[in-house]
Amino acid sequence: MRTCKLFIFYIGIVIFFFSCKRQGDVVSIPFVTIEDNHFQAGDDPFFPMMLNYMVSLHSKGSQLVVAPSLTYDSCNYADAVARSDVKEQMLGHFVLIKKLGFNTLRICFDRVNQDNDGRYYYQADRKFYLDKKRDRKAIYKGLDDLVNIAESQGLRVMMLLKPPFKEHHDLQIFTIELLEHFRNCPTLFAYDFMNEPLYFDPAPKRQKDDAVDIVRQWKQMMTEHAPNQLFTIGFSEPIEAFEWDCSVLPVDFVEFHTYHPLRVPSEIYWYSKYCGKPWIIGETGLPADNDSISYEEQAQFVREAYQLTRDAGGCGFGLWEYQENPGGSFEASYTGILKHGGITHTTNNNSKFSIKGTLKPVACVIATLEKNYIPREYERPSNYYNMVGYRNIRISGRIVDARNDTGIEGAVIRGWNDNWSVGMNTYSNETGYFELYCNDVCNHFEISAPGYSKIKFDRNLSFSPLTENTDDIHNLPAKELEYHQISYQPFVKKAIPDTCFFKVMNFEPELFHHADWSGELGTLQLEKMTIK
Repeated sequence: MRTCKLFIFYIGIVIFFFSCKRQGDVVSIPFVTIEDNHFQAGDDPFFPMMLNYMVSLHSKGSQLVVAPSLTYDSCNYADAVARSDVKEQMLGHFVLIKKLGFNTLRICFDRVNQDNDGRYYYQADRKFYLDKKRDRKAIYKGLDDLVNIAESQGLRVMMLLKPPFKEHHDLQIFTIELLEHFRNCPTLFAYDFMNEPLYFDPAPKRQKDDAVDIVRQWKQMMTEHAPNQLFTIGFSEPIEAFEWDCSVLPVDFVEFHTYHPLRVPSEIYWYSKYCGKPWIIGETGLPADNDSISYEEQAQFVREAYQLTRDAGGCGFGLWEYQENPGGSFEASYTGILKHGGITHTTNNNSKFSIKGTLKPVACVIATLEKNYIPREYERPSNYYNMVGYRNIRISGRIVDARNDTGIEGAVIRGWNDNWSVGMNTYSNETGYFELYCNDVCNHFEISAPGYSKIKFDRNLSFSPLTENTDDIHNLPAKELEYHQISYQPFVKKAIPDTCFFKVMNFEPELFHHADWSGELGTLQLEKMTIK
């Protein structure tokens, strides 16, 4: 009788074991939740140290394989095609990524195409259409391999998807089925439903209320089909608040992308003060070719950006990206933590992997960040109101609440020159007052604040000289200079003599408060939003 009971007990254990399985996966780790504005995995705090990782697709017949991006390894050439070879190649990458100190991958799976008939598809050796159930199943199976490999190395996954707008029926069906497929998989802890609406929203003149309705639908989709996972949107910069206001969107947490040393401290400060939700940096990085920007500068940038993130209350930190992508812009070509050329060797248990590419010094910084972190108070950056150091013109004004004329703090003010070729930003202070620095005369303006309406208008301002030696207001120097063309290096405080210590984002404050001309926008009102 006892033997029979033991047999039944063990059979029950086996049944429970398999009831927790997704194909090829065993649920053995807790889901990630949000507690007190930070991530929690069971009883343990979880701080995503995230690396962005792009994928490409290969196929043979009806089988689809999710593989490393063609820009990785041999660069634009598939090092592996067969499913077993791809899995081995990806395993080597993930083993290395984990050993470097990362615990999370942001998988960029939003490269979806649309044909002339409006049908969406993923491109492999053939087109895998999202309106075909067989093709969708092949995609899910390909993603299973990736998620299983990540889980085997103790890596969590955030999946970036193509936004499933309701008018795109096949994208919605695909997304719902994907959520259902992975609903019992805690390794896939979060979904990113849209990458940088500022640049990739198909309706650039969208109203704030419309964006709220869309994200509310996505939230409902998550509640019904992925109740144990989290979702977010990848915001690109604070002016996104003009349409996609993260403070009122029902995302579980805010994930934002910030680049360029002159912008990073200010944008971290703004999000930390005004997004109103738990937040992480999803993408950041400093491109380095070891010529115009040294590898040590790239590594130091990551040290400082991590410090700022932690000090400002961020609950995650992500780098762009795994490997360099030669042939694009300077940023795209040199931001990766591996460069092309050479071989990197790594091991996992009894397995050895040879990865094409050489680690840059920044890669070896990740594992040191947490143990070297010493908390400090996060102060408003010296260039917060004039991020890129414009020097010709200062335009002032005040943003107030239309109900009571009280100042609105954290409003975002955007100005453009006459031909819209250069834009510049600033923010309002605690009283609603702002100063917008620019190198060219601004005629076009757009203003909003978290939880408030947006105003957009044109105005020809009168300008007064602030110094005796002023140029003609219509003949200003460096009028077409925009932030991509501006180096952070001239703004950095000089290193202490006789030391090699330096900082990338420690700027000389006096370099951001100069102007030769002044203009006045006056008092401007915003309406408080009513979220139904």
